[in-house]
Amino acid sequence: MIMKRFMRAATAAAIAFLLLIPVASQCQGNLEIHCIDVGQGDCTLVISPTGGTLLFDAGWNGKGNTVVIPYLQSLGLTGLDYVSCSHYHADHIGGLDEVVNSFGIDSIRVAALDRGWSYTTVTYNNYAAAVAPKRTTILDSQVIDLGGGVTVTCVAVNGNGECPPPFAGNDDENDYCVSLLVEYGDFKFFVAGDLSGVNSSSYNDIESSVCPEIGDIDVYRVDHHGSSSNSNATFVSTLQPEASIISVGSNSYGHPTQTVLNRLVSNGSYIYQTGAGSGGTIPAGEGEVVGGHVVIVVGAGQYTVDGDPYDLGSAGIQIADREISLKVFPNPFTSQTTFGFSLPEEGRVTLDVFDTTGRFINRVSTPGPASSSGTLTWDGRTISGESVSPGVYFVRLRGASTGTAHKVVKR
Repeated sequence: MIMKRFMRAATAAAIAFLLLIPVASQCQGNLEIHCIDVGQGDCTLVISPTGGTLLFDAGWNGKGNTVVIPYLQSLGLTGLDYVSCSHYHADHIGGLDEVVNSFGIDSIRVAALDRGWSYTTVTYNNYAAAVAPKRTTILDSQVIDLGGGVTVTCVAVNGNGECPPPFAGNDDENDYCVSLLVEYGDFKFFVAGDLSGVNSSSYNDIESSVCPEIGDIDVYRVDHHGSSSNSNATFVSTLQPEASIISVGSNSYGHPTQTVLNRLVSNGSYIYQTGAGSGGTIPAGEGEVVGGHVVIVVGAGQYTVDGDPYDLGSAGIQIADREISLKVFPNPFTSQTTFGFSLPEEGRVTLDVFDTTGRFINRVSTPGPASSSGTLTWDGRTISGESVSPGVYFVRLRGASTGTAHKVVKR
């Protein structure tokens, strides 16, 4: 498991300075989005700078009691403004009734939002009974104000016009998913449960009708755990997420699929998985299996995903310039790792390594004649020759007039 990383604001600020990330002033305070690890299921908690809260899905039956409630309590939460669910499959709503029953219905201060209609499972019946006093059908284009400048907009529900009513078993339940766009200043986050992305005997392509309403975003909570029936090419190329989070555990479905992983990477997205899953493998250097919760913190001019800094309005830490290519293999590594680079001009190339506090670790430079492409290898040691501890390190590649940064992990 990759060790959890520098979540303190001071550490993130130090790394932001290291990578020369500019700071804007349009946001006051931090938005937090917690992608809670519930295994092969989904659970997302949104907390605005003023403390407004929305819990979206809560994993399988039992995950509410064993994972979600303890996590909420660890944050000091004893109530929520909103609870909501993407759709009525058990890996999304199973834990919601447990949360509501534990906290008490009066702890849901505003509403329990869902797509309305009904479903024919015991899990759904338990959910519906628990939220009944606060249950409200969410509407397409409805905007939820969480305070502090954070809005949550419903951009699709019950098929987004692609499915005819009644929305109760007429089509696949995934087609009916509630889709939410969270916005804070220039930051955009999209989450939609298992929203369908193909036309087949089982599904309708809802994603393609939704993506024009969303446009370019920063972070994508990947639909349906990386299934091949979701995250279609049009959808991903329209959203162009800098970071993608896949909620996944051991499963019999082959999630996440290699096709979706490759598609995300080819569109410039760095991938974070809550677990390894039982499907494809993230291309080397293009993401990681976190092995736990993934937390997004959004402030003025930048945001972090699992502690990794991204500049709002840019392509994040892994790609600073489309003319610059930096590939790392292996990553994570155990003894040494190699950086393959391509720069727009010739010249001496240096690679500086820093720890997560911004402390200089080592420098590697190109020998011999100047070149615009080549490789550099770091042996996982400090400048004094000591082997570094397992953990996260940042590298800064510099050419004659350009540069980029990347994250590497030593096991």
